[in-house]
Amino acid sequence: MAKKREKKKKEFECIDCGEMSSDYYKVQTNKGNIYKCSNCYEDWMRRMVRSQYASQQTGMNNGGLNYTDE
Repeated sequence: MAKKREKKKKEFECIDCGEMSSDYYKVQTNKGNIYKCSNCYEDWMRRMVRSQYASQQTGMNNGGLNYTDE
């Protein structure tokens, strides 16, 4: 059997760090698509989740859960 031709992976420039990468995530925005390398995207995702978790824990109306000392 003949070997299948391997596709050349496309490389895009990361919008955050400016490096060219073939390991990327496409993020849709109102102005079009942007590309982030996997490291920048995963760091951004961690920060976003951490921020949302922190805002839920410190909110005034969080179902009675309050982890601060009174």
